[in-house]
Amino acid sequence: AARPKPRPHPGGRGPAGMIRDVSDQPSTEARPFGVSFLSVLVLAAGILEVISGVFLLTQRANESILSATDVTASQITTFAVFTTMLGVIVFLVGLALRNRANWARYAVAGLAVVRLVSLVWVVVSYHSIHWYSAVWSLVIYALVAGYLLFDEDAQRYYAGARTS
Repeated sequence: AARPKPRPHPGGRGPAGMIRDVSDQPSTEARPFGVSFLSVLVLAAGILEVISGVFLLTQRANESILSATDVTASQITTFAVFTTMLGVIVFLVGLALRNRANWARYAVAGLAVVRLVSLVWVVVSYHSIHWYSAVWSLVIYALVAGYLLFDEDAQRYYAGARTS
């Protein structure tokens, strides 16, 4: 006698836990090149921010730096700690971007705003000395955020992400 077909199990899974509904399968859509490239940029920015924050912490009592920038050691320490923490957050957001977390797109836009505030703080604290060196990271974050929020490929890629 022919064997009866197995009955589907609750939870959208068939016999032996096999996925029976295509919508339950993770998407195999390839990550757009722009998302891959920009997530690597965000990861690199996070790493560089951590390195620069740690470097500033080690050099906060350097008299030549303090006299050249006309700031106190506590101001450098504050900026170094802020930069290091921001770098760790940026790195984690970069990982989330690579793993298709939709919230990470919006976090990048938020980080661009934080970098803008940081830039203003640098300009005010350092009396406009080398303010232009802080602009580059802001420009990079703005371009990354603009692509992730407004590019059709990125929108399609993140729209296909499973919501948890």
